[in-house]
Amino acid sequence: MTPVCGFLALDKPSGLSSNQALQRVKRIYGTRRGGYLGTLDPLATGLLPIALGEATKFLPYLLDAPKTYRVEARIGIRTATGDREGEVIETGPIPEWTLAEVARSAEVRVGESLQVPPMYSALKQGGKPLYALARKGIEVERQPRRIVVDRVEVLRWAPPELTLELDCGPGVYIRTWIEDWAKSQGTVAHVSQLRRLRVGAFHAVDMVGIEGLAPFSTASDPRAGSVALMPLSSALGHLAAITLEPLAGRRILQGQTVPWVEEIRTPFVRLHGADGAFLGLGSKTASGALRAVRLVAGGT
Repeated sequence: MTPVCGFLALDKPSGLSSNQALQRVKRIYGTRRGGYLGTLDPLATGLLPIALGEATKFLPYLLDAPKTYRVEARIGIRTATGDREGEVIETGPIPEWTLAEVARSAEVRVGESLQVPPMYSALKQGGKPLYALARKGIEVERQPRRIVVDRVEVLRWAPPELTLELDCGPGVYIRTWIEDWAKSQGTVAHVSQLRRLRVGAFHAVDMVGIEGLAPFSTASDPRAGSVALMPLSSALGHLAAITLEPLAGRRILQGQTVPWVEEIRTPFVRLHGADGAFLGLGSKTASGALRAVRLVAGGT
């Protein structure tokens, strides 16, 4: 029986933590090996890329993947958690903006900035997640972190509700971004709905709901569900790819080096055998040769 291997573009439902969603998928596919890319809050829905089997070895090479979110925000109310589930801690005015004015104010915040992570987050301090401290009423100092927002598009303004789409790099807390933007406009806000639409090579059209996978959990071979999995090479599509001649492929698999391809500009390169099988990732050595940095067992 072929081990399950690949990425699943899961449409996470609201009410499940990212880890709870992962554990369900692992049970459905009958594997103990799994991980996910980019934590989604329990309230949030949408794209949660899940790696199964050998694919888990390649998650570190996807951590910088850009993301797209659709956000619904409630203007005039701030909550302890930054979303609709938190206690109301502050109210503010609901400005009489036009749609164009809202769009201009949001576009000003496109680019690089510093963001202080929220207390209600999975970041750890002293070995404890910040949300565990926040639930006890403890607030600790957090260092601001560099974030990048590439695009903000305001889709709807129906006071007090605002809907927008946002493209960003890794590490952006959307709840905090909304709060900071509202503060800059002289008011307060919180996220009422959050849905992720893209993570790197994974898009909304690729998503599969947990209910769509459920039949496979009762199949004689749970791995029959692998038809929904994205191949490793496709998930790593932001990296350049090369096809190795048979001799070069054997050398790479044996831990040896081969000549580097000078046209490659990405830090890592996808390695394919002469038969098209994905072998793993390679990088350039200090001496200018190509070596494997991560190989997949058996090729895919």
